[in-house]
Amino acid sequence: MIWRVSRQVAETVLASGWMYLSRFIGLFWAVLLTREMGIAVYGAYAIAIAISVLITVPLDHYYVVRILRVDGLTFLGDRSTRFLGGVALLVVGGVLLQGDHFLSGFAIGKAGGEIAFNAAKSEFIRDGHPARAMGLDTTRQLVGFGGTAAYFLESDHPTLLGIATWTLVSFVPFLAWAGWACWGHGPRRPELTARTAAIVAEAIGGAVYSQADIVVVGALASNSSAGYYAYGSLLIWSLAAVGQNYSYTFNTRLREAHGHASAGPAICPSVTLSLGLGAIVAVVAVVMAMADASSELVWTFAVLAVVAVPRTLSSIFTTVLAVQRRDRFRTVVTWISVAVKFALLLAIGRHGGPAAALAFVVSDVVMTYAYGRAVHRPVDAGGRLP
Repeated sequence: MIWRVSRQVAETVLASGWMYLSRFIGLFWAVLLTREMGIAVYGAYAIAIAISVLITVPLDHYYVVRILRVDGLTFLGDRSTRFLGGVALLVVGGVLLQGDHFLSGFAIGKAGGEIAFNAAKSEFIRDGHPARAMGLDTTRQLVGFGGTAAYFLESDHPTLLGIATWTLVSFVPFLAWAGWACWGHGPRRPELTARTAAIVAEAIGGAVYSQADIVVVGALASNSSAGYYAYGSLLIWSLAAVGQNYSYTFNTRLREAHGHASAGPAICPSVTLSLGLGAIVAVVAVVMAMADASSELVWTFAVLAVVAVPRTLSSIFTTVLAVQRRDRFRTVVTWISVAVKFALLLAIGRHGGPAAALAFVVSDVVMTYAYGRAVHRPVDAGGRLP
């Protein structure tokens, strides 16, 4: 038992370390691009990345959920389909780039590369080794950054088209390895069922829940308020990923136990982890106050420190619910939380970042309560899930 807990803690810490290194690389790249080519160029790049995410999430979430629970042969077929679909989009994006269509070409190509690359690392996630998946992801980012940096140094007049091309090229060695891993396993046709529709609807709801609130704050308050809230929101979602990495270490046990909560993360260590992450955000708020930062920024982070607790817990519960195949339930809860958050935002969003953070608190408490009750409520005498 001690060894198992130690492995899970070590795996979570290592995965989170790789993840934050990856985030740092992305931040460094954003600063470099802005410094060398100007904020307008970076803005165009960021728009393409945002569109790419909107393409990736609905198409890929189906497989993200299924790798946690399907049998081995189904997983291998799904992986091949996921890989081939991603490669097809990558090729389409490359063709569009050759025709000088930066926005559509880069967005579609980047989405395809991410989907195919996710197929490559999916076995690590399925087997409960998120650190290996995050390490591979960071390696890919380093390769992409290195290739694009070389392009910067060699070209007298670097362009967005060139940057996009080198970014897509950086996927090639990893996709070659993924193609070798998928070789011999025929693609499996995706299930076109109500369950699949629920999974896609959940993905769309999750994207709205995590991103659209920033837009609303900017519209109701100001761009500055949206910026303050965006910084804090980014930190919260990054910290919550630690909880997700922790829950991934239970994947194999949960699958073998058919999703029974007793095989997943226990409630006490989950709460302890969540409180610890909330304390980190609180410390950041205190440091900001001591550094005479804007009062709106300080209060935004102070309220978001509370958000970190339920957000981490709900990230942990989501993994258990995915293995239990409660897709419709998660979709309903996600959209109820979206409704709660945006109803509150429309009422109080004009007060800026702290008000948006308060709406985040309330909606996330709703989500976490519903998820936690579903995961940990008692089973019947036969041991079946309710």
